[in-house]
Amino acid sequence: MIAKNTENSTGNVKSLVSGYMSHLRRFRLFLSLDETVSPVEYEQQTTVKPKRASREIIINKMYVGTYLSEGDNIGHEIINLYKADDGKNYIYLNSQGTIESSHGESCITVLLVRKFASKTYKILAKAEGITILDFADGKLPRIERYKGQVALGLTYGGVSLVDLFNENSYRGSLEEEKNAYTTFVADRVIKPKNHIYITDDEFVSGDNTFFIRTNKGFGKQTLREFYNENEKPDSFADLNQIIEAKELWEDTNTNQAISELPKLQKDPYFNFLKIIKQEDNELAFSNMLAYFFNINREAFSKFAHEVLSIKIQTDFTIEREKRNIDLLISDKNNAIVIENKIKSSINGIDDRHDIYSDKVQSQLKKYYQYVTTDDEYRKKSVSCFIFSPNYNHIELSKFSCGEKYTVIYYREIYNFFIENRSLFDDVTYFEDFINAMHKHTKDYDNDLEEEMQRRFLNTIYKAKKE
Repeated sequence: MIAKNTENSTGNVKSLVSGYMSHLRRFRLFLSLDETVSPVEYEQQTTVKPKRASREIIINKMYVGTYLSEGDNIGHEIINLYKADDGKNYIYLNSQGTIESSHGESCITVLLVRKFASKTYKILAKAEGITILDFADGKLPRIERYKGQVALGLTYGGVSLVDLFNENSYRGSLEEEKNAYTTFVADRVIKPKNHIYITDDEFVSGDNTFFIRTNKGFGKQTLREFYNENEKPDSFADLNQIIEAKELWEDTNTNQAISELPKLQKDPYFNFLKIIKQEDNELAFSNMLAYFFNINREAFSKFAHEVLSIKIQTDFTIEREKRNIDLLISDKNNAIVIENKIKSSINGIDDRHDIYSDKVQSQLKKYYQYVTTDDEYRKKSVSCFIFSPNYNHIELSKFSCGEKYTVIYYREIYNFFIENRSLFDDVTYFEDFINAMHKHTKDYDNDLEEEMQRRFLNTIYKAKKE
C-alpha cells in the first residue's frame, strides 16, 4: 500500500504544479461558458493520475430504473461495454455520471453488474486501470461537466457521444439539461468466461454465485455502491477474491468497437406485452396460459401428457386464483396445482419454520394441504407444479412440501407450443403469446440489455444516414 502524500506540503513541488494547472484549466473553462465549445478551447489532457492510498471496488448497476422504460431512451451506461473510436474504454457511473474527487485517491476497480433476481446480480464485466476524468467531479456545475465532455470529442461509430442521447426524454419531454456521459477511462474491460453472480443472501450462493458479506445487504435504491478495503474490509475481500480469480475471466480486453459489430435487426420476438411493458407480469402470463389451455382442450390434454406426464380428460375445469392458486385444473380423476413464477420467489407464510423440520413454511405447503384435504379434490390424484423461467433459481428443498412440486421450465412449455402451433391456427394473439414467452426460455434474463444494445446501435446507424 502506498502512503498518501500531503499535497499542500511546501516540499511537494509536483503536486503544487499539478494543482495549479488543474485550477487554471477550470478557470479557463469558466471564462468560455457559452452554448458551443470547440475541442481546441479545452485541453485534451482531461485526466490526472491519482495518488493511490487504498483499494476500492465500485459496483455499478446497469440497466435499471423507470428511465429506460420511457419511450426509446438509451441508458448512458451502454458505452461501458464498447470501445470509443479512439480505442479507449470509457465508463459511465450510474446514476449521474459523477463521482467525488476524493475517490481518486484509491486504486479503483469497477464491477459492471445488472439485476438478475432478488438479492442477486449478474457480473457483466470488470473495468481495471481506472482513472477519473476531471470533468466528472460531482462538485462541478452541470454545464461545466458537459463542456468538458464536449471538449473530449468522443465518437462511437463516427457519431458524437453527446449527440447519441439527444432523443432521450424525461416524463414525456426531451431532456434539456445536458450532462457528462463518461466518468472514468479504463485500461481494460474484461468479461467473465462464464456467468458469474453475486448475492447478499448466503442461502443462494453456489458454484457460480458468490455470497458477499454486507452489513445491510446490497442497496435497493442506489445504483452504485462503494467498497473500500479500509472501510468495508469483509465486503471488499469477498469481491476482490472474485476479481483476482484469473480462471473466471477472459485473458484480454473484451470490449468491442462499434465497427466490429453486425448491424442489428428488429427484435424478432416483438409482441404486445412489450408495448404495454408487461413482459414480466405473472398475472398476465397466468391469464394467457389459462386462456390457451382452455381454448383448445385437446391441446391441453396433449400438453398434460407430454410435459406434465399426466393423463387428463378434455372435460377438465380451469380455475384462476382459487385460494390464491395461480391455476387449479381438475377433471374427475386429477387435481393439478400450477404456481407460476417469473421474477418472484416462493412466498413464505411467515418467518417460522415447520415445527417438525428445519424447512420454511410457504404457499407451497398451503396449496398442497388445501387440495389434499378439501372434499372436492382430496380423493383425486394430486399433482403440483411450478412454472418457472429458465433463468430462475428455485430451491424447493428448503420449503416444507417442496418435494411435492415439480419445476417445469418455460423452455419446455414454449417448445410444446412451437411444435404444436398448428393446433392454434387463426387463434388471435397466439403468436404474441409465444413471442412473449420466449424471453423466459433463456438461461439468463438479458432482455433489457439486448434492447439497450439495439437502441444504441440503431441510433448510430440512423445518425450516420442523415
